[in-house]
Amino acid sequence: IEAVNNHLDLALLKLPVESDTEFEFAPLELWESIEVGQPVFAIGNPMGLEQTTSQGVISTTQRSFDGLSYIQTDAAINPGNSGGPLFNTGGEVVGITNMGIRGGEALGFAIPTRYVKDFLRNREAFSYDPSNPNTGHKYHTPPIRKRPGTAAELEKN
Repeated sequence: IEAVNNHLDLALLKLPVESDTEFEFAPLELWESIEVGQPVFAIGNPMGLEQTTSQGVISTTQRSFDGLSYIQTDAAINPGNSGGPLFNTGGEVVGITNMGIRGGEALGFAIPTRYVKDFLRNREAFSYDPSNPNTGHKYHTPPIRKRPGTAAELEKN
């Protein structure tokens, strides 16, 4: 973990890689040009179902919660989608999926890219130091994945 912004629910992670490794990436939209009714799609791992895609449209670009504006979409956003990209049809990331309303269908929300860009530009202000208890949440080591498929914790007994 390199940086954490608890207010925005964003974290910047550093991956250990070989120096010659190249990664494919999805670009952030250059200008915030999303509009109500615009088609979007979300990719995530809802309920442990990896690489799930859902499609929808932008319901509003300025839904306010706790002093922040979120993108509201009717694309399915479920537990496990959080932190995944919300794409426009040009393949640009327009938001980071963040939450859905429990008990409400088609009520998904994403953090707009303007917040993501600001977080990345100012990541030094959000630096994470695991030895300092004041620099974010205490993160636990995730369980080791023993096999592909649904995580054991999500299997019904």
